[in-house]
Amino acid sequence: MKGKTLFLLLFVSIFLPLLIFTAVPVYLKLLFTLNFSVIFIMTILYLYKDRRYSPILAAFIVFNFLFFILAPMLQIHDVYRLNDLKMPNKMIYKDYLMVKTNIFIFIFNIVFFVAYRFFVSRKSKLKPYKKDKYLPIHILILFGISVLILIANLDYIKTEYIEHNYLVLEGTSKSALLLKEKIILMVPFPAFILSVYYIKKCKKKNSNYYIVVLLSLLFFVLLMAIKNPLTEKRNALGPIYLTIIFFLIPKLLNTNFKSLLFLFFAMVIIFPTISLITHSGYSLKQLRENPKLLLYQLRNHGVSNTFTTLNYDAFINFAATIEHAEKNDLSYGRQLSGGVFFFVPRKIWNDKPISTGEYIGEYLSSEYGEKGKRSFNNLSNPFVSEGYINFGIVGIILFAITLAYFLSIMVVWLNGLDPLKIAAAFYASMHMIFFLRGDFTNGYAFLVASFVVILAIPKIYFILFRTALKKRPQNAE
Repeated sequence: MKGKTLFLLLFVSIFLPLLIFTAVPVYLKLLFTLNFSVIFIMTILYLYKDRRYSPILAAFIVFNFLFFILAPMLQIHDVYRLNDLKMPNKMIYKDYLMVKTNIFIFIFNIVFFVAYRFFVSRKSKLKPYKKDKYLPIHILILFGISVLILIANLDYIKTEYIEHNYLVLEGTSKSALLLKEKIILMVPFPAFILSVYYIKKCKKKNSNYYIVVLLSLLFFVLLMAIKNPLTEKRNALGPIYLTIIFFLIPKLLNTNFKSLLFLFFAMVIIFPTISLITHSGYSLKQLRENPKLLLYQLRNHGVSNTFTTLNYDAFINFAATIEHAEKNDLSYGRQLSGGVFFFVPRKIWNDKPISTGEYIGEYLSSEYGEKGKRSFNNLSNPFVSEGYINFGIVGIILFAITLAYFLSIMVVWLNGLDPLKIAAAFYASMHMIFFLRGDFTNGYAFLVASFVVILAIPKIYFILFRTALKKRPQNAE
């Protein structure tokens, strides 16, 4: 109980200096306080009332505090402190847009809060999970398939090591790359989860047990070779390896308090500090030889400056989306359709809409970009903003209810007995901050791909295996 109380005090102690010392107008401070109050109440109920394990709500809480309170308050503070109206996304600061953005976020969070409490309050029976007696055979076959996948894609993986993340091959569509990167090359992941599940549930340490232990180690080596910082982006690596850690050492993250504490410190303190070092302009050798350089960075730039960069642009991109809608109207589902049907190639769907992040990025480039200077237009666009650009305030409400329902399903899966559903739900929990930051097209595509590889592919394999097993006696006769 003391740990939870101390965390809540820490939560407040970070917000209060923002409220007192930032050069943010009083009326905006009141709105930020209103939004903080909703998140704070949500956190209290999460820590003290919720009995079911739900790290996905921890991700929602941390995202809101980081991207919709901490970062925008510091960004608005810079506008008034430096007397520079240009925001990190190049948009010109406007008070009324900050007000509207805060109000829309408040509406979204209130609707989400009420809907989530309603959905999770419903009783759900745990469905029994029958352990497959052929599981060691399945794991062995899946290992063989994984090795074949590695061999077939060896040249591609080698190229990724040389060229680094996401080499877009000439003539290869984004859908094909998604299929390869997020599904085919991820097949060892669910197989590894099944091997860990078998090891933990196995009561007798027979030959099958030791074979599966060996296979689990080989699966891990395969994953390390295929999915690492040289071949994958960090927002995808995090969910993969955190899910692995959760299955190997569940005690590290198996309570709501531990999950919230981990995500909070990781996203609010650790990552910004690492970013300060990696973007310092000094090499690791220089920092090691002269540690005072790091102290200089902390003293003159500070961790808080990290939050005023484009990495934390969700709030101001929502504001830009509101401004765009005021000038050009809503999309009435067009932007949503491009995200939902992300898998349809542009060769078939010629006028397929671009992602909302890119769409608003192009608007900002044309509206505020400098002539003759190339602007970065592949921006984030938060989930609430996606609701607004499609259907206005109605979209905000519908998206909030939909998200609450999805999170409630993940809570049921996480507290169930099916290891693959637990893995999928935990992966979704760790992916949720990236998903909420947006844009929807990328976040949704990666989420669907993870569900396909963790749930659908093993299920299809099991069905094919059982079908082949039933036919075998008939063929023998």
